[in-house]
Amino acid sequence: MKIRREFFPLGAAVVLIGSIFFIATKSLISVIFFSIILVFLLNFFRDPEREPETNSDKDLISPADGKIIIKDEVEVKGDLAEFVPELEGKKIKRIAIFMSPFDVHVNRSPVSGYVRKILRKKGGFARAFLEKSENNSRVLWHIRTEDGKDMILSQIAGAIARRISVFKKEGDFIRRGERIGIIYLGSRVDVYIPYEWEFSVSVGDKVLAGKTKIGYVK
Repeated sequence: MKIRREFFPLGAAVVLIGSIFFIATKSLISVIFFSIILVFLLNFFRDPEREPETNSDKDLISPADGKIIIKDEVEVKGDLAEFVPELEGKKIKRIAIFMSPFDVHVNRSPVSGYVRKILRKKGGFARAFLEKSENNSRVLWHIRTEDGKDMILSQIAGAIARRISVFKKEGDFIRRGERIGIIYLGSRVDVYIPYEWEFSVSVGDKVLAGKTKIGYVK
């Protein structure tokens, strides 16, 4: 199992602090406690290799591990309209994927296309499974497919997560299923697609990043 490099400084810190506590207290409880933290971090930073369950470029792949908590239609306004002005006033479709602290937190691109824009937005830290968490601190992605269709991805920090790392930059071409970033310790990813596209998942479904088909282009 591949482990993200972000784990190693944190893992080293846990081992160091745990060793200091053990030397100071001679308590096996401290060893057990810090071992549990280390195992949790290893689990969180795992980064398994994934292959899409479908080879069709017309199929959308899940950007995150977790559970579908929202599936609806929205009008592009407010922050979304400022982010992608050409979509202002249009109806688009959305799903939200909640990632628990036990899910893989590496995010992937649902489609192949160009990164038109990446924007960090400040916000709160509501629990990620609540609808109002869409206004949390987040990173917005505008991805344009090769045939000119626009998709928006929102990486949203939760009550525990306070950091989002991105692996790509504006102007990059990304392939469907390619790694684009990571959110720390429980969070949410929202996917916005053109109204004429379809989602093939429902609220309550479990999905895997880079593997599960979540929709398709008509």
